Amino acid sequence: MLKQISVATVKQAADLADKAVNERESFLSGMRNIDLGEQRNERGSRNPTDLDSLSILPDGAGAAFGQLKQMLEELSPEQRCELRAVMMVGRGDFAGKEWDRALDEASRAPDASHYQDIAERVDLHDYLMKGLYEMNLLQKEA
Repeated sequence: MLKQISVATVKQAADLADKAVNERESFLSGMRNIDLGEQRNERGSRNPTDLDSLSILPDGAGAAFGQLKQMLEELSPEQRCELRAVMMVGRGDFAGKEWDRALDEASRAPDASHYQDIAERVDLHDYLMKGLYEMNLLQKEA
């Protein structure tokens, strides 16, 4: 299934995302009574905020987030596309057996080769690990 990116690299991205979430939680725990300004309600969802993203960490406050962004930036566009497809499988957009469809859909995104939107996802660790699990790739590479 994976041709451009290794399972170990996907796991590394997942681990960095998990560490970045911990940094985010630590940063947010120190905030009290902040003004979020006007937040527009999206139809069919809760009130979204910028706090739902890892990008809220100020420069220098998120070492793991910086490492994650650097790692994703260093991946080739094809590798980022496969990583995005694994994320989409883990998110439930596609079944593990629908890899070709997931890969095709991941490559269609206008910013498919960009990494920023991948890096900012709070649930990236869960999506990547679940994607590997759904594709039966967790035991194949240590």
